[in-house]
Amino acid sequence: MPYFTGCELSENDSQIKRECSDVEMVRFISRYLIYPDLAKYNGIEGTVFVSFIVDENGVVVDPVVLKDIGGGCGEAALDVIKEMPRWEPAVHRGRTVKVKMNLPIQFFLKAESRDAAEPYSLSWGNLKGATTTKDILEDNLSRKLYIRGPEGGNRYVDQIEFIFERENRQVSAFSKGDISDDLVKVVDRVKKGGIFTINASVQDGGHFVTVTRSFEITK
Repeated sequence: MPYFTGCELSENDSQIKRECSDVEMVRFISRYLIYPDLAKYNGIEGTVFVSFIVDENGVVVDPVVLKDIGGGCGEAALDVIKEMPRWEPAVHRGRTVKVKMNLPIQFFLKAESRDAAEPYSLSWGNLKGATTTKDILEDNLSRKLYIRGPEGGNRYVDQIEFIFERENRQVSAFSKGDISDDLVKVVDRVKKGGIFTINASVQDGGHFVTVTRSFEITK
């Protein structure tokens, strides 16, 4: 069977290499899977089953959803499969061969509850308190956003969402860990009297924990 990338140092022990492959694949999915807003809003949880082929060159092709749970989760599962790097291809009688694989991808919200996020804190530049200004947000765009974990150290931020709401209108954008151009566009729309919210997700025990901070725009 094929091996996920990142386990080349385990060549001499097939069992260790297989375990490494499984761990690296789960780690990749945890890092790149984006929980759809519609599924979050409707409390949709469950397991999406996908199928794909790892061809003779280790390239992932023909991903399809076998079982969906709705809310955009099927599309999100396909997106993360399409992001996969090249695998080490399967071998049969000394020749590389293509193999069809089925994979469950889990979507669970319970790790994103307020209780789970309680030990974590979010910091970004000179943001303090519950109010801020557009100028401060713009100054912070060149700075990295951090999540401090329960142990006191900074965690890798998997996903960032900026949301700005004013007069029943909302604009939002996602990025994978960095301040992207799409997030900058949200800050560009910020005006006095609105609410600016940051949602940042980190991985904890195979689940995502989302840390949220909101600020009233005073200037």
